[in-house]
Amino acid sequence: MARATTAAASRPHPPSAPTATLWEPGTATLSAGRFTLLEELGRGGMGVVWRARDGVLGRQVAIKQLLPPSGLSSDAGGAVRARMLREARAAAQLTHQNAVTIHDVLVDENSVLIVMELVKAVTLSATVERDGPLPPARVAAIGLDTLDVLSEAYDLGIVHRDIKPANLLVRTDGSIKLADFGIARFQGDPTLTEAGAIIGTPAYMAPEQIRGLNSSPATDLWGLGATLFYAVEGKPAFGRPSPTAAMAAVLTDPPLTPHRAGPSLSAVLTGLLAKDRKDRPTSSQLRSQLAGIVSHR
Repeated sequence: MARATTAAASRPHPPSAPTATLWEPGTATLSAGRFTLLEELGRGGMGVVWRARDGVLGRQVAIKQLLPPSGLSSDAGGAVRARMLREARAAAQLTHQNAVTIHDVLVDENSVLIVMELVKAVTLSATVERDGPLPPARVAAIGLDTLDVLSEAYDLGIVHRDIKPANLLVRTDGSIKLADFGIARFQGDPTLTEAGAIIGTPAYMAPEQIRGLNSSPATDLWGLGATLFYAVEGKPAFGRPSPTAAMAAVLTDPPLTPHRAGPSLSAVLTGLLAKDRKDRPTSSQLRSQLAGIVSHR
């Protein structure tokens, strides 16, 4: 589906009941009436994304409503909301041109709201569904652009934790924007898994994430490897019929063998998808490898 999407949104799909939906488009305002919701753009396990109008500045924005996991006690839910707020504010420090800009972070009733720029773009997942697998050099270029954003985030001590095709937005000029830094966390902080939430998408989660270990830049590089594999091959490296099966494959199975990537990019993908994070390339090593592929297109 090649519909334009927006910051931090998965591809739009028919509405279903979220954990705690608070609003409906066209009928509600929030944050003292400043924002008016116009339409739902997408939803996932961590919340709902809306297109909204900022009545103060007179512009349209994207608002992500972060929802705590269902089934938590009142105290646990409050702790999760507090952590969501801290992490979203941390992500707002990132100002890279290839990252979706966060304008504001607010609390509205029981939700944390991330107010972002409205990006006219199509997700990488929708792009591949529409156009088919991308050429290796193009995929390597996407990898370099994403790595630039991540490197700046790491300088701030931020790990994304959810690199996947649905979080890479491809604009009409071919440039990309990395979305969903709203569930990022500072390195070394406890994770939301302590409150019963699993952060990430099974086929794109690194083995250490599935095991509940601390995330690190190497965790993001694993997700980037899985994302680039999908872009060049047109299917996930660990695609399985259920989330549980996908997580088991990530932990125990080798990735699918690339057939379209070519020898250079295949070697990069193999390194990024190593089970042990110590066996993955560093950001600087990856940059050199990807740049070499781009220069030979």
